[in-house]
Amino acid sequence: MAKDLAAAVGDLQAAEQAVTDAEAQLRASRAQVRVARKGLHEAIIAAYEDGTRVRDLVEVTGLSRERIRQILRAAGVEPW
Repeated sequence: MAKDLAAAVGDLQAAEQAVTDAEAQLRASRAQVRVARKGLHEAIIAAYEDGTRVRDLVEVTGLSRERIRQILRAAGVEPW
């Protein structure tokens, strides 16, 4: 019986550690998403300022026209 109990405790601890590890990975992945999103926004703004049309930005990024406009406006760029 003691062996089964010890194994069950070990299994629980391993599962709890897996959850802790997964949560840490999720936090790291979310941070990477924030950095990547910021980079995308900066690239969209730069491309627009270099003359790329909103229509072309929509096609390349897969974002909606409205989302592209929101990104530009948030940066103080008024799309026309």
